[in-house]
Amino acid sequence: MSKLKLIITKEAYADLNSISDFIAKDNIDAAKNLIKDLFDLCNTLTEFPNLGVIKEAIKDKTVKIYIHNKQYLIAYRVENDKLVVFKITSRYQNIYKLL
Repeated sequence: MSKLKLIITKEAYADLNSISDFIAKDNIDAAKNLIKDLFDLCNTLTEFPNLGVIKEAIKDKTVKIYIHNKQYLIAYRVENDKLVVFKITSRYQNIYKLL
């Protein structure tokens, strides 16, 4: 499979901003590094979209979840030649209710 085009929705960007703002209260550099890591991971998923898994608790079976460092969950789906990231959250939030 060739590399997919990355689409990050407005909601996912808002999630990234919330995560960054929360971490930056204590450590700006850590916030910057985490956001860079999450963007890099999204780009990696465009090359390896099967890294994520389909969870039984999610009704929409086109949705895959990738867990980064046991802390952050990235929800995405493949749509034709695009990888659409539509939710990024910490493991402390119930992603199943957010989808």
